[in-house]
Amino acid sequence: MKGSLLNNNIADDFLNDVRTGKLELGLDVGCSLDKYLRYKEGTFNVILGHANVGKTYWVLWYMLAIAMKHNKRFLIFSSENTVGGIKRNLIQLLTGKKLLGMDEAEYFKAKMLIEGWFSFIDTDHLYSYKDLIKTFKENINNFDCCLIDPYNSLVREKGLAGNSHEIDYLVASEFRIFCKVNKKTLYICAHASTEALRKVYHKEHELAGYPIPPNASDIEGGGKWVNRADDFIVIHRLTQHPQKWMLTDIHVKKVKETETGGTPTFMDEPVSFKLWDGCKFLAKDKFNEEINPLTSMLEPEKKIENNLDFDNECPF
Repeated sequence: MKGSLLNNNIADDFLNDVRTGKLELGLDVGCSLDKYLRYKEGTFNVILGHANVGKTYWVLWYMLAIAMKHNKRFLIFSSENTVGGIKRNLIQLLTGKKLLGMDEAEYFKAKMLIEGWFSFIDTDHLYSYKDLIKTFKENINNFDCCLIDPYNSLVREKGLAGNSHEIDYLVASEFRIFCKVNKKTLYICAHASTEALRKVYHKEHELAGYPIPPNASDIEGGGKWVNRADDFIVIHRLTQHPQKWMLTDIHVKKVKETETGGTPTFMDEPVSFKLWDGCKFLAKDKFNEEINPLTSMLEPEKKIENNLDFDNECPF
């Protein structure tokens, strides 16, 4: 395949929008996260976190928020979770209620909404990255954004030459091209390396002995993923802390295009989401008040009280 030169005016609209302040921001979810992270069309994004910190649960919440506020549709490949389990979590996040004992009318209404926004790829067999790209293309008109969770569940493409480092670079590049050409957004969840699991806060820190958030370079496969990603996000939770276990911290490590919104969080200042009752995430709004952004979308005047007790049940 021969390369070709682009016409000089190919980027004129973009440049003029930047110059005149008309460049559209990425999509928001209505809380303090919007300063740092925006949903953007045609981007390739990576999400990193240790095992069992609730990566998938929070990502589902984020996608549900985008679906509710902006009517985007999502295609989910999640090899470590059942479709039933994911739908249960989405229904509970949407309604703010446990599925057990839910009124039948409310259940069917919530189920209909979730199935309108979310579709799922069959995970009864193994997939390579090319299998997934093929599946994405075959269903190209049925979604705006896709999720691969986790990346390490994909098998190596048959006949692909090179070591794992070279293959990862190739895969990441092909995912980026797919997103750009088709104007689809992709999020990939990944695990941290074994070495990163051993890193804990030093003995003089208030969290001494607890695991520290992984760095972008701690991802399995190394720094190539942050190099290739448009946005790179780290999700961290202290699962064994008696008080902080319900706090899901979002560290935004990279935002490629800050002009369309978003910026990296400061080192020790993540955006925190507080789990309440096992099926709600509370966050701060622009007035620094604690809200459930999903509730605010449905009932803007309804605020969640700050003095509610937390349920000991964790859905992760």
